[in-house]
Amino acid sequence: MAQICVPVLVLIVLCTLGLYSSEAAAVRSRGCCTMYYRGKVPTKQIRGFTIQTNQGKCNINAVILHTPKRNFCVDPELRWVTDAIDKLRAQVHVLRAKDDSSQ
Repeated sequence: MAQICVPVLVLIVLCTLGLYSSEAAAVRSRGCCTMYYRGKVPTKQIRGFTIQTNQGKCNINAVILHTPKRNFCVDPELRWVTDAIDKLRAQVHVLRAKDDSSQ
């Protein structure tokens, strides 16, 4: 069981750090979200996220949600977005606890 948890933990951490390529909806070649996706991304499809701030070259605050097929730029102030991020962070916490207890 612990052997399965470690790769899953690594995958979630990598996704969280935003190491996926930026093919997010409404992302220009400069690598920034310029507008928000208006739909709701199913939580079960989200594998990770990247946080974009409006500091520097990017003009809006956004969360880039990573799914197996594509990425979505979404408004970080929407309730469903914060709930999805909280759920991902909780999953990482559980996996880390399981990994720590197996060592």
